[in-house]
Amino acid sequence: MAAEPVLESELLDVTGVDLDRLADLPDTALRAALHRILAENAELPDRFAAFESSL
Repeated sequence: MAAEPVLESELLDVTGVDLDRLADLPDTALRAALHRILAENAELPDRFAAFESSL
């Protein structure tokens, strides 16, 4: 039987980042991007994206 293929991703995994402690992160582009995203989401808490297939 063939071995399972390995899934490689170029996406950054931030599941281990405590977003409540964002200010404690080093001053980086990642910190600035996370801060911007969280600020935008705080302004529009009911915003969501959806996809509906017509197939």
